[in-house]
Amino acid sequence: MVKHIVLWKHGDNFSETEKQEHAKIIKESLEALVHKIPGVISIKVITNPLPSGSGDADLILDSTFESIDALNTYQEHPEHIKAATYVRSVVKDRKCIDYWE
Repeated sequence: MVKHIVLWKHGDNFSETEKQEHAKIIKESLEALVHKIPGVISIKVITNPLPSGSGDADLILDSTFESIDALNTYQEHPEHIKAATYVRSVVKDRKCIDYWE
């Protein structure tokens, strides 16, 4: 299996209410992809990490795929591109790591 982990910070120019609404939309749109794209084992979006004081991430995508090919299919799938386009419009400081589990 392949893990795909992404961390984001909320964009700077949004109110707390807007950030909460963006987080809800991101969670719903990305988690729905598990049923739409072959090779996806799981997708979970964490929108409420514990406050650590370091502020490294506000949102976390924790996803698992059958293979690297499945991850590539996911990344190129039109439904993922649609969700990712929205995500990019409301976040900043994307960090990502992929690894074999």
